[in-house]
Amino acid sequence: MASMSEPANRSLLIPAQRWTLRITIGLGVFMIANTLYLLVNRLIDTMGWRTVTAGEASLPKWFQFLILSHTGIGLVLAALATAFALWHLTRVWVRRRNRTALVTGVVVLTLGLVLTGTGLLIISEANSRDNQLAYWLHVIAAVLMPLLYIWHRRSSIWRPTAFVQKRVVQMIAVATVVFLAGHWLSSGESDLTVEAEEALERGAYTGPGSKQRDLSAFVGEAGFVPAAYVPEGSPFFPSATTTTTGDFLPSRIITRGDLSDRTFLEKDLDSLGFVVNTRIGAETCERCHQDVTEQWASSAHRFASFNNPFYEATINLLRETADDGMEKSKWCSGCHDPSLMLAGQMDKPVDRRTPEAQAGLTCLACHAIDRIHNQTGNANYNIADEREDPYVFPNAKDGLGLLMHDTALKARPLVHKQQLQKPFFKEAEFCGTCHKVSLDAPVNAYRWLRGQNEYDNWHDSGVSLNASRTFYLPETKRVCQDCHMPLEPAPLGDLAAKDGLVKSHRFAAANTALPYLRGDRKTVERMELFLKDEKVTVDLFALRRGPRFEQILAPINRASATVAPGEKIQIDVVVRNKGVGHTFPGGTNDSNQGWIEFRVWSESGDLVAASGLLDENEVVDPEARFYHAVLVDKNGNRIQRRDVHNIHTSVYTRVIGPGSADVGRYRFTVPDTLAGQRLTIQARLMWRKFDRAYSEFAYKANPEGFKAFEDAPILPITEMDIDTEILTVRSASPPVTLTDQEDWERFNDYGIGLLIQGDTRGASMAFEAVADADASRLDGYRNLARVAVQDGNIQAAYENLEKCETLFPGDAQTAWVWGTAHQRAGRYDEAAGAFERVLKTFPEDRAAWRSLGRVSYLNGDFEKAVSALERVLEIDPEDRAAHYHRMLALKALGRVEEAAAAERAYLKYQIDESAREVVQAFLLEHPEVERAAQAIQVHYPRPQ
Repeated sequence: MASMSEPANRSLLIPAQRWTLRITIGLGVFMIANTLYLLVNRLIDTMGWRTVTAGEASLPKWFQFLILSHTGIGLVLAALATAFALWHLTRVWVRRRNRTALVTGVVVLTLGLVLTGTGLLIISEANSRDNQLAYWLHVIAAVLMPLLYIWHRRSSIWRPTAFVQKRVVQMIAVATVVFLAGHWLSSGESDLTVEAEEALERGAYTGPGSKQRDLSAFVGEAGFVPAAYVPEGSPFFPSATTTTTGDFLPSRIITRGDLSDRTFLEKDLDSLGFVVNTRIGAETCERCHQDVTEQWASSAHRFASFNNPFYEATINLLRETADDGMEKSKWCSGCHDPSLMLAGQMDKPVDRRTPEAQAGLTCLACHAIDRIHNQTGNANYNIADEREDPYVFPNAKDGLGLLMHDTALKARPLVHKQQLQKPFFKEAEFCGTCHKVSLDAPVNAYRWLRGQNEYDNWHDSGVSLNASRTFYLPETKRVCQDCHMPLEPAPLGDLAAKDGLVKSHRFAAANTALPYLRGDRKTVERMELFLKDEKVTVDLFALRRGPRFEQILAPINRASATVAPGEKIQIDVVVRNKGVGHTFPGGTNDSNQGWIEFRVWSESGDLVAASGLLDENEVVDPEARFYHAVLVDKNGNRIQRRDVHNIHTSVYTRVIGPGSADVGRYRFTVPDTLAGQRLTIQARLMWRKFDRAYSEFAYKANPEGFKAFEDAPILPITEMDIDTEILTVRSASPPVTLTDQEDWERFNDYGIGLLIQGDTRGASMAFEAVADADASRLDGYRNLARVAVQDGNIQAAYENLEKCETLFPGDAQTAWVWGTAHQRAGRYDEAAGAFERVLKTFPEDRAAWRSLGRVSYLNGDFEKAVSALERVLEIDPEDRAAHYHRMLALKALGRVEEAAAAERAYLKYQIDESAREVVQAFLLEHPEVERAAQAIQVHYPRPQ
């Protein structure tokens, strides 16, 4: 650097400026080499080469050093170069003899400002997809600036010599090689946690609790191991959860942040009974993801553990009363208490006041998942616990360390995204890992039982475009995240926002109880709006009269219905699942409570008859039409404490599938005294997250969790939908069916509800009205064919299906009904062809695959049957019917060992018929439940 130019007297620079220029050039050499190093890394990332680039979930410290130095030295260089340029410009502007040098100098200064501005944007807003323009401007300016500077110098008075130019190029090349070599040498450095290193040494990485565990090693003599099998040697047994290390993890892996100071928790624990105002485990995330954290903070996911006093009451019941209760409780904890269970804290008494107990599902409880083992649910996921935050100073809370950490992350967010944003997070299977449940002997000391199962209820429906037999097929497929994580504005500046929107992490659903407990009225209102948004509709549709109530007037609102004093009438109420992508209700239906409130008023406002009202103790009329499940234990006691380990069997379950409907029948006598008056009839669909029995149990069992209440909380009741009609009391109007075209869907819903209940006569009437209302639609004829198949009237089914083919030849949904009709008629070749047509459009239709397997077996094509049934088991490995029919086909083929394994599987998943004895005993003692369990139940609103 001693001879940087031609004789100094030719320069316009004073000595101080020349020294400033030398320093600036030196820093520029470093920055050019640094930039080349980063561009090489970018190229290798783009091309998929992995020799000298950052790994998917790790980031060499050398790389981060050079990114940080790029930022730090870049800012120093920007300040120095700008100061020099302005200093220099004050002298040359006056003379302006060399316009080329002047113009190029100004352009270089401008590019420098662009570089600085875009660089600052990148380190403040992250080098993300939404900031691609800033990134490419930064790159283009970085390429152009040196070239323009060379032009500027070559056209200036003080031109660098060839020797200096060569030396600068050599310095850049050497520095680039050094940087790349340093990266290559450091790329093999271990970035495993200390605990992961120890687990690796012990061989836990392939153990029974590990991501790589081999379940085939546990195949029994019959050659069968359940898909959801959990080896007893797993530290998480009986939970299906695994960790990459195969061992307990340090709680900091999924509960990041400073947990040492618990004083912040005490105020909430003492006043509410659980922590609300400290966002445990989200402290580091909130710095960049303010909106997402704010949304999560009010979600049911956040309040899933011992910060949910209802859940706490139930899991403590399990832990304290069941044999091996602490071990069994880990089955729950895989989805409710990962901060505790994965850290090994569920094997001992839990201190509810610890941060881990009050954390709920933290950000990393979901985002640290890197694999879903299969679609059997029960927390069948893996937590990547071998590495922590890959960026420098991961535990810094403030100061320079925090600045350097966040700067490195924002400059290189790809690694962060690859570590914490897996592609399958957008798929329903990700949600299914906790929203699909089965119970087995390690938990219930009994046998395999199906629990709540939103995943299959969605997958085997029209909403997923997987079920040809659906009554209503939407135009586009929707997954869990479409409804429960819609796009939401991000006013706080969340760096994950795209066009100002983020995927909502409120996980809006039906739990109004938890926000009510913490006084969060806004969230209660938000959940109620979600529930009322045409999720489930109510329609006072038909009036029936006559000796057998066979005379029908429908729709009521079109017919100007009149009734006679003293007349006995029946009102049919249609409840349609219109907007729920799984059954309504979903989840824990032994404690959920949906019901119809039905009222009849006189003109003076007197209540004539009612069903579904609350009594003075907030208990719903036991004769109401409920949407829930009644479960019992082995002694015939009703399950009312969410004590899943005691569930023995279901007495009855009433839910409404996606695009399906239910019909409630209400019979009453019109009072003689109301002649000449008008009757107001009203039906409301009501929802309460927990029934009164469960609320009272939880409060009594866990008063510490309900500090803000002096008695069991009276939970919000939401009116999901309402319909009101007016009847005039005079002479009875004649039966009539008004088939207006716009009412075809209402008739269709009515028919669907009747068909599901087995009322094929009523369903036929309704579907004939659909066909009359709009003869251009398939629905009426196709559903009439369904009714005919159910009645065994195959000729009528064929006639209606032919009408369907005339309207829309080759329709896949119609092909499903063809298949069922041919199967019922014993025409197995034709049935197989129909089901194969279905599968061309609905390749994931498990019912079509199952039926294809069955008719292929009946037709003697056993190989085809096995193939079809194995496809069912790929969709649902626990499909009882598929295991059974596969067993039969394998026996027919003489494949004895495989048939034995299939039989073992069938026996595992089959229904215990002996449990009906417990059900019958329960029904004898509970006549109101016995009536509700009937396929067709008539309700008799009581006079008030």
